[in-house]
Amino acid sequence: MAFLASSSATSPSFTCSYAFSQFLSRPKIGSHPFLPSLLSIPHLTPRRRPNLSQSLTAAAVKSGGIAVPPKNPKEKKKEVVGKDTDEVEVEVEEELPWIQEKALDLVEFTGSVTQAIPGPRVGTSSLPWILAVPLAYAGITFVIAFVKTVKKFTSPRHKRKKLVNKNAMLCISIDEFFQQGSDAVDQSALKGLIQKTGFSMEEILRKYIRYSLNEKPWSADLVASLIQLRKASMLDDSQIAEILNEISRRIVREKGPVVMDMSGFTEKGFKRKLAVQGLFGKVLYLSE
Repeated sequence: MAFLASSSATSPSFTCSYAFSQFLSRPKIGSHPFLPSLLSIPHLTPRRRPNLSQSLTAAAVKSGGIAVPPKNPKEKKKEVVGKDTDEVEVEVEEELPWIQEKALDLVEFTGSVTQAIPGPRVGTSSLPWILAVPLAYAGITFVIAFVKTVKKFTSPRHKRKKLVNKNAMLCISIDEFFQQGSDAVDQSALKGLIQKTGFSMEEILRKYIRYSLNEKPWSADLVASLIQLRKASMLDDSQIAEILNEISRRIVREKGPVVMDMSGFTEKGFKRKLAVQGLFGKVLYLSE
């Protein structure tokens, strides 16, 4: 009884201590059953991608195509942490530099354009080099031909030939005017020849007089035609005298001076000096 009394006396304190010990020793169970697994999740740190351009290039080489990066410039990394059958996904975003974003956009655009082009994908070919040889030969040939053409049209021989053709055309045109009649040779006809040939009025008269002295037989009709041409040119006496002096200088420069003493000359030299005397006689007659 004493034991019971003592036990009953001490029962409140014992009961309280026992309940408190049970409260301390009992594991605390929350409302979330997955809390232990969440507490065991390790701390994740973002990892920087080693080299974006090298990885894209390596992937493109291995696959034989063009690496196309994701459209979102921000790379998302996913880590899966699980215990038993419980899985939790954690997303970590990493900001890319501005230059890498531009590089990704360029690679993506290039890949999309290449994929949009129809037709099979072929590798490099030696065809452009085969075409380069004949194209280079054709270009060099064209340059050489162009240089030769420029030299030909700017050479003194070509200029002389062109001048001779213009002189012949001028003399033939004046002869046609005289064949139509003396009235056909007037100021308007000569101005038309000036525009057609580019010669001045003095040059037209000088060239036709020299042509008449060298190529046509000397006659009264020829002298009358020259006088008509002189009137149509509307030149004064001083200009006509200068034209005749220029003709005389050209005769001396081409065939030599007038020689009165013919002794000591060969037959060929005698004929040549005789022709010079005849030309100067015609010029003297026209001047008078």
